[in-house]
Amino acid sequence: MRKNFCSMAVAILLVAGGGLQAGPAALAAAQTTSATATNPADEAAIKTVLASYETALNASDTDTVMSLYTDDAVLLPQETPTVVGAEAVKQFYVGTFKAIKIDLKFQIAEVQIVSDEWAFLRTTSAGTMKVLATGNEIPAHTQELFVLQKEAGQWKLARYGFSSTLPAGM
Repeated sequence: MRKNFCSMAVAILLVAGGGLQAGPAALAAAQTTSATATNPADEAAIKTVLASYETALNASDTDTVMSLYTDDAVLLPQETPTVVGAEAVKQFYVGTFKAIKIDLKFQIAEVQIVSDEWAFLRTTSAGTMKVLATGNEIPAHTQELFVLQKEAGQWKLARYGFSSTLPAGM
């Protein structure tokens, strides 16, 4: 599995870094990767995972959020240590949902299926977060990168990183 993840990471870098100078072997790998990105059923399934995540996130539904993750999930939140493993990711969401009410709408910027088992999804989101302790509502504008893994025929969130696109202090 580690070898597959490393291969997938190389493919992501090749696809994402399309403007970088690359040798013939790297270009051939990128072309092969692009060819697998045309599976409409997988792309639709990945979009469904994102829609389910958006609905569960906005409903503060930890159980549904966790049903979308792999057991070895890794979460990379902004200005927070990396969260590793399903139980730690679950506790992150439990804490988050106790502190804030999220209302976000995701927009897909890119879907790349890099193999039969790995894909990535680049998105932006906009909406609000309500701080439950104070009732203050603040704007939320983020960029996200989801790495998905197919397990038992189902796409799941394996890695997820996000950061705000708002200026500091907002």
